[in-house]
Amino acid sequence: MTTVLVVLLVLVGLALVVGIAFYAVGREVVLLEQRVAPSVYELEEAIAFIADRLPDDVAARISHDDVRWVLRVDAEELEAATAEEVADGDEDEVVDPDGAVGRVLARVADERPELADEDVVAVLDTRFEYLRAIGAVGDEA
Repeated sequence: MTTVLVVLLVLVGLALVVGIAFYAVGREVVLLEQRVAPSVYELEEAIAFIADRLPDDVAARISHDDVRWVLRVDAEELEAATAEEVADGDEDEVVDPDGAVGRVLARVADERPELADEDVVAVLDTRFEYLRAIGAVGDEA
C-alpha cells in the first residue's frame, strides 16, 4: 500500500512540475510574441528593394552600384549630421529630410557627376519606402 502511495505522489509531483514548466514557457512565448522586433537595415536587402521599385526611367539609367553608393553616402551624411547631438546624449534629434537630400546631392556633384539629381532623389524617396516596410519609420507612437 505504501509503495502505491509513493508512486502516486511521485506521479502527482511530476505532473505538477511539468504543468508549471508548460505554464512558464507558454507565458514567455506570449510575452515574446507581443514585443516589437527591432528594425534592421540590411544594405543588400535595401538595394534590391529599392532597385525593384524605382520608376522605369530611373531604373534604366542607374545600376545597383549607383543605388548602393547613394545609400552609403546618405548613411554617412546622416551620421555626420547627428554625431554632435549623439555625443551630447541627445538621441531624439530629428534631421531635416530636405537638408539630408541636399548634402547627398552636394556629394553627387563632387564624386558622381554622372548621376542625375532626380535619380538620386528617386533612390532616397524609395529608401523611405524600405524604411517603412521594415518598420523603422511610420506613424508616431
